[in-house]
Amino acid sequence: MEFYLDSADYGKIKEYVKPYGLKGVTSNPTIIVKDKASIPELVKAVPADKELFMQVIAEDTEGIIADTKKLMSLQSNVLVKIPATPAGLQAIKKLSDEGIKTLATAIYSVEQALMAANCGAAYVAPYVNRICDLEMDGVQAALDIQNVFKSQNIPCKVIAASFKNLYQVKQLLIGGIDAVTISADLMEKIIYNKNAASATSEFTNAWEGYTGSRELGL
Repeated sequence: MEFYLDSADYGKIKEYVKPYGLKGVTSNPTIIVKDKASIPELVKAVPADKELFMQVIAEDTEGIIADTKKLMSLQSNVLVKIPATPAGLQAIKKLSDEGIKTLATAIYSVEQALMAANCGAAYVAPYVNRICDLEMDGVQAALDIQNVFKSQNIPCKVIAASFKNLYQVKQLLIGGIDAVTISADLMEKIIYNKNAASATSEFTNAWEGYTGSRELGL
């Protein structure tokens, strides 16, 4: 089970990625714009021993391949996200033939994920909540993709993305998903559990009442 931070916020990357052992960071053009980031600064913000997924802008096959190689040249920990469009799938195939690993993003169905894996994608990112917005079960769609990959021994990892709430994340974790990439606000809810904080205060207050100190005194 692996956690990624879906963000281009330099401060959040520093706060969460290294201290909590996250696998890395995922981003896309929309996230970079929202967080007012830049590609060079984002590369600098992510520790070199962590993975950084960045996405192409080009929409044609040769442009996607060119974008991929430009992004990969920035730093050795950069992996590239390519939307699973017809042009994107062709680019994934050509890059795979060169030994280049890519992530097929904007996945909405099992068959689309299978085609991406068939073309050589090393990762697929099903858009859980966006699938839900289409009045389908996005959580089950992501788990179905993973189950098909496992049952057929397909060497492609599922990194589930696009979440509205922690319940969606929880159901995927229970289902044994390979990885999730989640926003900073949901990451905070996982890490800073108010009930755990309350229990900790009770322990400390009890000890202080008994010893007159908030330290172990050893």
